[in-house]
Amino acid sequence: MSATTVPSATKSPRLPLLRLALRQYRVVAALVLLLAIRVAAPVVYHFGGWAEAIALRERVGSHAYHFATYVSDAHTLTTRLLDDGSSIAFLPALLSAATVAVLTAREWESRSVDLALTQSVAPTRWFSVRWATVAAVFVVLTTLLVVLFQRSAGYAIRHDLLVHGAEWSTAAFTIGPVTVAYTVLGAAAGAYAGTLLRRTWAALIAAPLLTWLATAVLVRSRLVLLVDFPVFSKVHGFHPGGVLGLTFYDALPQDVYLINSLDSGDYWGYQIASSALALAVAALLGWAALRTLRRRTA
Repeated sequence: MSATTVPSATKSPRLPLLRLALRQYRVVAALVLLLAIRVAAPVVYHFGGWAEAIALRERVGSHAYHFATYVSDAHTLTTRLLDDGSSIAFLPALLSAATVAVLTAREWESRSVDLALTQSVAPTRWFSVRWATVAAVFVVLTTLLVVLFQRSAGYAIRHDLLVHGAEWSTAAFTIGPVTVAYTVLGAAAGAYAGTLLRRTWAALIAAPLLTWLATAVLVRSRLVLLVDFPVFSKVHGFHPGGVLGLTFYDALPQDVYLINSLDSGDYWGYQIASSALALAVAALLGWAALRTLRRRTA
């Protein structure tokens, strides 16, 4: 089967369409894999640095380790851990949005969708398989990055190797299942932007922006407190500027007052609630993309 041949819809098309998408997007998958390896390498390498930190703390004492200045003191290693996390927290979501948007818009610009329409393949099935394929690549690789980061951060937290305060909370609570959910949200935003705009450069700009904006509203509106209600009574204070008064962990919009109000037992509740909200928005964007697609191909 050539790269441009679409299988007949009468012969159980889902699996052949998936094979076709995997073959056409293998270069994209390889590039994303290389980027993931580039991000994972320092996380794995820095994991070995915690042993040096423990040795330093035993030699100089806990107070000096946390408040004095050494090559491998708490401030240095906390900053390094946060730098590792900054490449994981939200950049995969933005990259997922840009990738799906560009691939979708190119389908329209190159008229590949016309080929699907002439061979009895439903446009919704044609695009859904492609969107799901790209999203799956990002989900798998982002999950691996999250696991690596959490192993490193969890080790440092258990052994009290980080600076106490806001930086500790950011490292402890920001990255997790919601990081993976954001990549799905990005893919859905890319599908919608690419289908709506059908122009590569316009979709490339609009999809990450839409992903960022949707996440900013979720984070700064504190909708997570309506889902993870045990945390509600713990949160005190609000940033000036309301929803639009944004703070960032790298590109990720954050609410520092909320993060700082959490304790170690809140991790899974907060992550699951945040993931549910992100996936709900992703489902809404996916539905909007399919509705736009049906209207354009009616």
